[in-house]
Amino acid sequence: MEAIRVKKLSIPVEAAVLQALDEVSGYYALSRPRLVQKLLSEGLHMARLDHAAGLYTRREVTLERAAELAGVCIYEMLAHLRERDVPAQRRAGDIRTDAAAMLIRNGRLDIAARLAE
Repeated sequence: MEAIRVKKLSIPVEAAVLQALDEVSGYYALSRPRLVQKLLSEGLHMARLDHAAGLYTRREVTLERAAELAGVCIYEMLAHLRERDVPAQRRAGDIRTDAAAMLIRNGRLDIAARLAE
């Protein structure tokens, strides 16, 4: 098992934000630092999803690549796009490419090769 490297981050925070953190930390039964870690992690997850959705919306990446950039599976990426009312921009080639990439990741090179024909 790989050890997680932790570094400290010092940032200025307004007094009202600290007070709100203390109030919310009680709700979650977390210390202030643990709550900040939780909020940063959740916020970063959403930012990655939004960034990938933007790239997908502008047709700069396929659905498969958007999901990969966001660090989620295609189904979670699709759900995020639906929540944001982003229309599906699927072409037959995109679907084939995404399916082949998933098959390759799952070790099904034989099926991926047939799909590429």
